[in-house]
Amino acid sequence: MEEFTWDAVPSQRQRKTEKYDYPVMTMAALAKPGAGRKFSFNKAAQELLNIEGEDKVSFGFNNDRTIVAIRKAEGDTGFKLTKTCTFSDKKIFEFISKTLELSNDVENEFKILDTNGYYKLELMSNAISHDQLEEAIESKETEIVADTIGNVNYPEVEETTSIELDTPNGVESQW
Repeated sequence: MEEFTWDAVPSQRQRKTEKYDYPVMTMAALAKPGAGRKFSFNKAAQELLNIEGEDKVSFGFNNDRTIVAIRKAEGDTGFKLTKTCTFSDKKIFEFISKTLELSNDVENEFKILDTNGYYKLELMSNAISHDQLEEAIESKETEIVADTIGNVNYPEVEETTSIELDTPNGVESQW
């Protein structure tokens, strides 16, 4: 027998599924100028960092700024998380983005690694740097310009063949 929902509208909300089963912090892409600089933590990251909604996190940087670390903050320091373990802060977002030369036009995801004493953020391979994005855009524009000025890339022909046509008696072919 079929199941029905009676006397109520069926739920239209889709449950959120985790993209990764390991700890990840995501810096959201900037969809438009003035958009919020959002950081979010998946469930595995929340467990690893031992954070819950409305806790605080803080970032650390080594002297040459090649390592970005994160931890649960205590007291008045750090960035306060929302109930869903996200936060927005323009200053830290732009500092990390500039330091690591990230493109803000795409989502940047960081695997959180436990390195005995601190949690290191490692940029995941699906991220793209600002320079890589610019190169991709530039090469695409060059390709489009080449097409619009009439340059056509014809395929190379390796060998040619000729076809002889039968012509009616008494008629010479012009070809």
